[in-house]
Order: sequence, then C-alpha cells, then structure tokens
Amino acid sequence: MGLPSLVKAEVKLTTAAQVSVTRRELDAVGVTGPDAVGIVSALFVGGAAEVDGRWVIIDAFAWRDRVGASVSSSRSGLVALARTQRRLDALRRHVDELWPAFLESWKGVVVNGHQDLASELDRAHRAGTTREGLPRHRILSVEHRLNLAEMVDQHGEHEAGRVAQLLLAYLIALAGFSRVTNNAVGVPDFVLESSWNLSPVGTLDGNDVRK
Repeated sequence: MGLPSLVKAEVKLTTAAQVSVTRRELDAVGVTGPDAVGIVSALFVGGAAEVDGRWVIIDAFAWRDRVGASVSSSRSGLVALARTQRRLDALRRHVDELWPAFLESWKGVVVNGHQDLASELDRAHRAGTTREGLPRHRILSVEHRLNLAEMVDQHGEHEAGRVAQLLLAYLIALAGFSRVTNNAVGVPDFVLESSWNLSPVGTLDGNDVRK
C-alpha cells in the first residue's frame, strides 16, 4: 500500500519507558477519508541500543474508543500495535531508511534551536534542496544514538521534542508532500498534504503557520 495524501501527526520524544497521548491530542489527529491518516509518532531516547532512536509510528485510529483523559504505552506496546497496521508500512520504511542520515545532515542547524531549524528546513523544502545534504555513507547506530543524546543534552527533553517534531515533518515530506504545516504550540504537531490534496484542512488549534 502506498503513502497517504494527508497526514496529521502527534509527535512524542521521551527518555522514559512510556509515552502518553491526551484525548485532545488524539482528537486533533482525527481524519476522514480513505487516503488520510492520523498518526502518533514516538521516539525513545536513552534506552536499549537495539531500539534506541528509532521512530515508532502508529495509526491513532486504533485508540479512538479508549476511555479516559489520556492513553499511555511502552515502546513494545506501540511496536506490537504497529505490526497490525500494515497500511503504514510504506511510511515507516521511508522514515526508517532516512532518519539517521537526515538527523546527521541537519545536526549543525539543530544545535541552534527550534526557530533556526524551522526557518532552514522551510527554506530547503521550498527550494527542493532538503535531500542535498544527506550523507551517502551509512550512519552507524552508535553515531546516530550519539547525535540524539547530544540533541537532548543541548536543548533538554521538551525542546528536543519540538526539534524532533520538525525533523520528522520534513523527513516525511521528502516522500512527496508539498505542503508542510507546523504547529509550534498547539495540536496537531504537524499536517502534511500531497500536491493532489491541497484543499483546506481546517485551522490548527494554536499557532497556525501554513508552509
């Protein structure tokens, strides 16, 4: 199955064993239509070497009927759920293949913080040059984990999560999404639209910045 034409995303970075998603966040990634998807993307940092620093992406629709103010899950729980959601396999492969190289290529801007990174990624996306800095050599897992650890050390967990949100948005956009809408303070964290799906998707709850 191919990629969706519309993606709404909630992004979580944590150094803990679990992530939590509030009902408000889940409602914000609700979508309609067969070619749209709302996702929860979690990045666990500082854990076991074999899983540390890899995105886990699930279809948030699976949690639509959960009762309560929030939903919490461990990484293993998210991975188990993801295995039942094959429609997102193409999206996951795209992220898995490029994520270490993408972080490596942008780490020199990451150190400057969220605002500079947002400006530079937007500029590159508009110019179609986002891929140009990607290294051609394979990034070793130890190098990738070091890059992530440095990002968290430099900015703290909360700000590193906002940086990771930007990086993931523009990384997924490389798959063919022409519009990237980042939401720095509200929900959802970002919205991606392909060139064949550029009708309005509504106002974001927070700082609506159309790209």
